Amino acid sequence: MTHWSKMAEVGSAWGLNLTFALYRLLGERAARLLLHPIVFWFFLFAPRARRASNDYLVHLHSVGGFEHSPTWRDSYRHLYAFASAALDKVAAWMGRIDLKRIVFEKQADLYALRDSGRGAVIIGSHLGSLETARALAARLGQHRKINAIVYTDHAIRFNAILARANPAFAVNLIQVSQLGPDTALLLAEKIENGELLFIVGDRTSPAENGRVSTVEFLGAPAPFAQGPFILASLLKCPVYLFFCLADDAGEGTRQRFHIHFEHFAKRIDLPRKSRGEALQTLVQRYADRLAHYCRAAPLQWFNFYNFWHP
Repeated sequence: MTHWSKMAEVGSAWGLNLTFALYRLLGERAARLLLHPIVFWFFLFAPRARRASNDYLVHLHSVGGFEHSPTWRDSYRHLYAFASAALDKVAAWMGRIDLKRIVFEKQADLYALRDSGRGAVIIGSHLGSLETARALAARLGQHRKINAIVYTDHAIRFNAILARANPAFAVNLIQVSQLGPDTALLLAEKIENGELLFIVGDRTSPAENGRVSTVEFLGAPAPFAQGPFILASLLKCPVYLFFCLADDAGEGTRQRFHIHFEHFAKRIDLPRKSRGEALQTLVQRYADRLAHYCRAAPLQWFNFYNFWHP
């Protein structure tokens, strides 16, 4: 079975660049209209993404998170929401999202953490748009203390577009394929300096020896990476969850973005004798919160591969 990190990014170079150019020249409305023929083309000729979308929606429907049995129209809407979220990322890095469109009820908690001088691990996901939130934070002058731990080898073209939109995209972007001693020392230094480390928790490690826990997610067993939780235990720092969701799956032109910031643990300890059980519990807690927000924004989870391995 092909691992997600070995799959090519969804979207051709010409489609991505044309959308980016139209957004710069004609604005948001024209670019969103262009998304429909592009998404329709991929809907027809990207069967793997189409099947993955249907698989996810079927699982979501099985636990009451989707109102009806999914059809091909729902998969199309799902792919369109993904394309629209990609456009939101470009807009955010270009500075074209009005900060008044951001709803962040617990913003004071994030600022309190920053002002405390303590570093923290913040675990996000591919639900909604974590990158949009990072771009908005950069505009607020917070990017010097916010680092994103990412694997981007499978999405080179799109990341090049984000870098063209704003060179600050690459600031504090920590590219890793596996966590080695040098990277661990770098991350520990950032935590010691009171910085924040963002990492996603809903994709398994691209490293062949990446550790996973199989937990219940949307009614079926699914593999989740242990890495974010092991990293947090090594860094001995607080852990939070973070989600950035559009209120209409990106189908409108003036949608708002809702930021959810949750405390997860003051510190993660993994006892030697019960390490496996402790990790299983932590990963299940994360999967449960991810499932909760999938129900709140059913078309905004963007993992277009076979997530539930047979």
